[in-house]
Amino acid sequence: MRDLHGRASELSPAPVDACLALLAAIDAYPDWHPEAIREVEVLERDGAGQPTRVVTVLHVEVAGFDRDFHLTMDVDVGRGRVALRKVKADDSDPPFDVTWNLSKQDGTVIALELDTALPVPRLVPLGGVGDSIARSFVNAAVRALSAKSS
Repeated sequence: MRDLHGRASELSPAPVDACLALLAAIDAYPDWHPEAIREVEVLERDGAGQPTRVVTVLHVEVAGFDRDFHLTMDVDVGRGRVALRKVKADDSDPPFDVTWNLSKQDGTVIALELDTALPVPRLVPLGGVGDSIARSFVNAAVRALSAKSS
């Protein structure tokens, strides 16, 4: 297993509520970032219909490493935050945590933090890969928000 961490942020002209609605709708991620999120199946929803547990197929392609990961994730939506946490099979199972944070600032700053470990061969260089993955998600979210407002 190789640790992978990443961060990215970008300013979107969309209001915080619109950003939160996009990011909280986990089941719609394949619509706006199909390169990375191939499928999402909602397992549980809360009383308002918000997904709270999903199974997702995450596609990772890095320096010749090309693999799909099937992840069961708990979803926690709070004020200006969407957190996705992998449901671990046991204590030895590595984490997969994704946290979106939103802050108002002449629009909305969309920030993403990623923390995981992946079974990537030692020979595959991972320098900057976590940031690159985080950046791809933030960019895709901003593009989706822009498309909705036009």
